[in-house]
Amino acid sequence: MSQPVDHALLGDVRARGREAVGAALGTVTAITTAGYLLCFGAATEYGERNTVVLVLLFWSAVFNSLLTIARIRQTPRPDRKWIASALFLATMTVVGSIALAIALPLLGAGVTSTILQLQVFFVALGAWIFLRESVGIGLLIGAAMAAGGVALYALPGQSSENLSLAGVAGGLITVAAFGGMLIWTRAVIKDIDPVSLNAGRLWLATAAMGLVPGTAPGVAKLPWQGWLLAAGAAAGGPFVARLAVMYSLRYISAAKTKLWGMLSPVFAFFFVFLVYGNMPTSREVGGGLLIVSGVLLPTIARLRSSSKNST
Repeated sequence: MSQPVDHALLGDVRARGREAVGAALGTVTAITTAGYLLCFGAATEYGERNTVVLVLLFWSAVFNSLLTIARIRQTPRPDRKWIASALFLATMTVVGSIALAIALPLLGAGVTSTILQLQVFFVALGAWIFLRESVGIGLLIGAAMAAGGVALYALPGQSSENLSLAGVAGGLITVAAFGGMLIWTRAVIKDIDPVSLNAGRLWLATAAMGLVPGTAPGVAKLPWQGWLLAAGAAAGGPFVARLAVMYSLRYISAAKTKLWGMLSPVFAFFFVFLVYGNMPTSREVGGGLLIVSGVLLPTIARLRSSSKNST
């Protein structure tokens, strides 16, 4: 005689499976974003920042297009939702990239990266308002811990004179632009093909970036090292990292996806150690541990809650 199916237990197993897949994709995002940041920073030493961004977007569009062609039979024809999404995401990509380029030289990398961590709270609020996604207290505490970890190693040594109003505004615009991309993608992810959408977004963003005054002429002056590093940054950031984010949004909420992405500074320190042999300071280690703890806190809390409910 067959045993009755425990639908509650089955649903809990499926939920845990979705959380695990989403977390894995979020971790891939963090790892590839760390590689993107290192390659992008190195590429800007060979050319003007906006020119490097243009080349980076071009490489990203090429990579995504090649993947789209390779899976052409699985790619549905673009509809109105796809076109609207591509236009919105491309606009936010250009706005966020330009705003970030304004903030970085005015604030420095430390202050800018700390401001960008506000994105997790922006995403959580936006997803709650527009998508009706619940935001648990554990996620908010974890996000605050992770943001505090970034601030711990990023802010010391920064002069208060660096806190220019224009730089802060640039950082906040970047938060809104990139956070808006996450919320929009979460809303439409079940109805669109992520690979072809990412390709469309990037070609539109490349064309728009090329229209920024003074950007396109610098492309011919960029040496091969800049092109190579920009290709590496493109592979790690707008290509793999963005696709990982988009697929992660099919399994977990926008706020959780962003929270897992906050692990990128930890991996960046690890890559710097592997490549350059630079040992992290005690402050940097403490900040990394705080980030990891903040990211894991909501997951551990959910697992404990699930285990209690299943007993």
